[in-house]
Amino acid sequence: MTGTGESERDGKQLTLRKLGEAAFFVALVAVLWTADTLTKFSQLRFLGHTPDSFRLITEQATSAVVVLFLVPCVAWWLTRFPLRRDRLVAATAGHVLGSMLFAIAHYFLMVGLRYVVFLFADERYVFSEYWFRNLAIEYQKDIKIYVVTVGIIAAYRYVRAARARAPAATVTTDRLVVQTGKGETIIRRDDIEYLEAARNYVTVSTGARDFLVRNTLARLEEQLAPGQIVRTHRSYLVNIDKIDEIRSTDTGSYEIHLKSGKTVPLSRGYRDEFRSLFKGA
Repeated sequence: MTGTGESERDGKQLTLRKLGEAAFFVALVAVLWTADTLTKFSQLRFLGHTPDSFRLITEQATSAVVVLFLVPCVAWWLTRFPLRRDRLVAATAGHVLGSMLFAIAHYFLMVGLRYVVFLFADERYVFSEYWFRNLAIEYQKDIKIYVVTVGIIAAYRYVRAARARAPAATVTTDRLVVQTGKGETIIRRDDIEYLEAARNYVTVSTGARDFLVRNTLARLEEQLAPGQIVRTHRSYLVNIDKIDEIRSTDTGSYEIHLKSGKTVPLSRGYRDEFRSLFKGA
């Protein structure tokens, strides 16, 4: 694969990752906003009040929109004050300040947005003269939102960093040499059961143990001896010597059952080529 091709692929993966991150927070806020709105409706009805649907939905929606707008700001702030043991005091102080800034920004942006919505709806929105007291009340809720947001982003970054530390692999036609924390592990090609793609990583399964290596399935397919390690699916390579049988499913697709008892998919796009190789093995 050319450098340009790899750059384009990496750019697409980065775009998809960013879209996935954004979609996660949009979905999370939407679910919480819906639940909170329905709860407030129920509480008002229980107390014998008739809810003003437009006002209630607008107030809830503007709050949710502003929270989504502030998520990238929280992510940036977390970069400035990472949750690390060697910077615990600085991180704590930074995030106490961050939660306050988050609450202030959330409150005033939310109020400003409500003014705009009510103006276009030809309604009147009154800003309370007790805004400082209201801000203090909002902070009690916003600090929870801030802590949860920081926690989610920090956990996500930790998982991504752990995956990035996955060992690299040196490949020859008959073995993989995997760099691990304890040195090098040599995986003989004959010991490989299957390989499964995971974006820029590949899980190499030997039956006894799985290894996560920094590589791509396409590169390993090219480097390992063809004819023994073959593709069965866009995300799988299988050692044909480890295959017990091929079975069809009720849906008309096929599954490969390995001698270890594990199962991997056989997609239609690779079925005919694979079956001819398997018969000749």
